Amino acid sequence: MAILGILAAGGGFYRFAEGIRTQAPSPSPRADAIVALTGDEDRIMTAMRLLIEQRGSRLLVSGVHPATRMPTELKRRIAGSDRVRLQMIQCCVDIGREALNTSGNAAEAGQWAATHGFRVLIVVTSSYHMPRSLTEFRRIAPGLIIEPYPVATSRSLNYGRWWAHRPTLRLLAGEYVKYLGAVARQMAGAVLPIGQSRPAAPPQPTAPAGVAETAGSLR
Repeated sequence: MAILGILAAGGGFYRFAEGIRTQAPSPSPRADAIVALTGDEDRIMTAMRLLIEQRGSRLLVSGVHPATRMPTELKRRIAGSDRVRLQMIQCCVDIGREALNTSGNAAEAGQWAATHGFRVLIVVTSSYHMPRSLTEFRRIAPGLIIEPYPVATSRSLNYGRWWAHRPTLRLLAGEYVKYLGAVARQMAGAVLPIGQSRPAAPPQPTAPAGVAETAGSLR
């Protein structure tokens, strides 16, 4: 029985890792809006590019620390589109500060989508983080239709030969354990709260509690 359990666990991890290796974003995604989950810097840059391309009408950057006035990635120039980028930040980018983790991202995005009447969302996050993110979104915001948009991280990873590259193998193994936890919560039907609030940030103009701030007001 122990051997069967080990084989089953190994097989599950292999399918998980291979799924990450082979996944690719849609070449022409369309949705009501876009959500970027904070973490690797390429996530926000990619989501901003999708907004500029009008793949969605609005962007939520979820999980920004309260002490961060404006995510650095939103300030970076995007070749050939800087004027449009600045206009988009003024009108169409919201900053979410409530989420502490991936389940919090899903809860924050669900609340934001309900506020704006959105039903179809492009979710932008790193490739290795996408399976867990989708699981948490399905559990916490089951009424939403999610278009996954995985992005390659800027970290030195090798998905093509993940089994032979120690940093990639270590990252995927850790993420697989977290993914299994998300699957277990989904199967149990337990919806966890966003989590305790972070310590209060220094006083600054804020939106009403639970409402994402418009990035244009923070410039």
